[in-house]
Amino acid sequence: MLHAYMHFEALTAHSYSYSCYKCGYYPPVVIMDLHRKGVFNMPTSEMETPPADFDGRVNIKDFYDSVTSQIICTGLLTSGRKNPFLVLPSYHNWAPWIGPKCRDGDIVFNTEHEKLHAPRQAAEMSDLQMTEERLQDALINLRVDMVRKLCKQCGIDSKGSKMDLILRLREEMKNRSSYDKIFEKVWGASGGWAVVMCPCAVVYSIKFNLRAESPRDYADILLSWKHFPNIAIYDFARGLATHTNLREPENLPFSPHEGRLAEASNDNVKSAAEGKLKVHLPWLKSKKKDADTNCHPLTGSSEHYTLYDVFHEKNTKDPRDILRRIALVPELAGWVNSQCAEQLFADMRKNNYFLNTLTPSEHIFMMRNKLHHYNTQCNNKTEESIKKVVSEDVLQLDHNGQIVMAAQPPTEADVTTQPCLTPNQTSDQLNRRIWAVNPLPAQQKLLAYVLDKNKDPYEDILSYSPGRTLTRCDFWSLAFEEVEAQIADQCFQVITALGASQGKDVHTFSIYLVVTWLPPFHNDPLAALPDNIGTKDIILLPSWESGHWILCVLKPKSKEILFLDSMNSVDFGLGSYRDIFRFCSHYKAFRSFQSNSSRSFLLLHGLFQFEHEKQTPGVGYISMFCFSYVNMMKLQSTHPLFENCFGIT
Repeated sequence: MLHAYMHFEALTAHSYSYSCYKCGYYPPVVIMDLHRKGVFNMPTSEMETPPADFDGRVNIKDFYDSVTSQIICTGLLTSGRKNPFLVLPSYHNWAPWIGPKCRDGDIVFNTEHEKLHAPRQAAEMSDLQMTEERLQDALINLRVDMVRKLCKQCGIDSKGSKMDLILRLREEMKNRSSYDKIFEKVWGASGGWAVVMCPCAVVYSIKFNLRAESPRDYADILLSWKHFPNIAIYDFARGLATHTNLREPENLPFSPHEGRLAEASNDNVKSAAEGKLKVHLPWLKSKKKDADTNCHPLTGSSEHYTLYDVFHEKNTKDPRDILRRIALVPELAGWVNSQCAEQLFADMRKNNYFLNTLTPSEHIFMMRNKLHHYNTQCNNKTEESIKKVVSEDVLQLDHNGQIVMAAQPPTEADVTTQPCLTPNQTSDQLNRRIWAVNPLPAQQKLLAYVLDKNKDPYEDILSYSPGRTLTRCDFWSLAFEEVEAQIADQCFQVITALGASQGKDVHTFSIYLVVTWLPPFHNDPLAALPDNIGTKDIILLPSWESGHWILCVLKPKSKEILFLDSMNSVDFGLGSYRDIFRFCSHYKAFRSFQSNSSRSFLLLHGLFQFEHEKQTPGVGYISMFCFSYVNMMKLQSTHPLFENCFGIT
């Protein structure tokens, strides 16, 4: 029955894409681990030595085509006949599986033959103790009779307590041949399979180790990728960084600081130990505007770090490794699940009883196939959650492999519902009429779903960066309540993107940042200004005062300050805000500004044509601004505010 199933799968045209709909083809953050129980019987003594000219490069497509050919041929042969397509494990004809979009071509690395005889550099030798420690932990978990039997097989005195026996085996493991023998007895003949996953628990790469695991296995995978991930989480991070950098000394893969989050100085180590050190990586949330050379396509950064997973970060003996902890990065702490690989292994453990009895080639075929179906299930779950709020026919994968909403061309019915300019209408009247157009049926359905008060208020509606989502109650604040700062921030980010599409350089300060310029924080606002602030077309400074939101608009090129306050036609909110914004405008990059608080700007809220136009306590200018902008994006029209105030059409 099992062979019939494998024959069916071999004849099925699977893509084996091994990528995540959320993270795309090139995940910026990866988690790596080894499934030690996933092994196959393979006497290492029977493996032939690789050719002298073998450089560790293997054609992944040819190898897996040959494995598939073996499975197909097995189903066609009569019992007892030798399979002419049989694939035997060998150092020069054995390859990991990496998704076709993720890998940098069909030639990938598999340098396991280097584990046999290659002398290690001193820097790498000092980092390899962890591998022996893992094997010692496995020995401790064995029954005493198994440890005693292992001692006899290795020619060691088998008398004494369990700890006496383990100490003798520990001394014996200093010899590499004895180490491999003990490993084979404890974990099986092969070295298990190593996986590289994204934080969404989708598998991107799998490597079926022929010998004991080492950082070399993960370096082979990452160096075969088209784009090296920015963050690699591994239970032996220091060893991975050391080995990988020694293999590529001219262009260090893990840099800066050898993959640590900060320079390994005594001050940084002390600050990290005291919980005072935080290393912000904002490009994990939004791509850098000025991308680095040879950067990651999703982050725009060329920095690469290797960090410990949370369960192994305290096992290291090097005090500098405290600079490799996830908790030091606010953008990672709290949302990245560094144990997703362990959870996958726990789920796969039920399959070990039959997978481990297969031949090596059958084992890797079945594992690649099972993980493909596992990935498909994960992606289908993601897609189904998105379909709750958008139509299925508007979803597609972009050039980076991330699921997005496709731009829909207007239908004939949509066009006929748009207002036309008659000879007696002014442009302003037309704009007002555009904003009075009712949403289309699909838009009404979407709004009804998102704003439904009877549904779960904490359901994730929109994911705007890894681990950051907007819930239903966040969207409620745009319509029914005081606007929530997080969703207002995102609306302003979209405004920034709209400005860029119109050739306007718009810079928006985070709402969470502006408030820190007031007491009791008294942060220096000039420290938050970018160096090129004077070249911006528009600078938006949203701020909060008791009861409502207010907005300050700086226009450096025309030397103007616009104070927008919908509830105060005489003054502008808190005097301290006004003083701070004026102080910023005198920054040397701006030179002199002309303050403008004329009635036309103070009463801009009157331009919005809503069915409920009455101001209520707590629903201020920013909520109307953001809600209007969201509707503007849906209707693909422009409000006079953007033309008159921002120059965006």
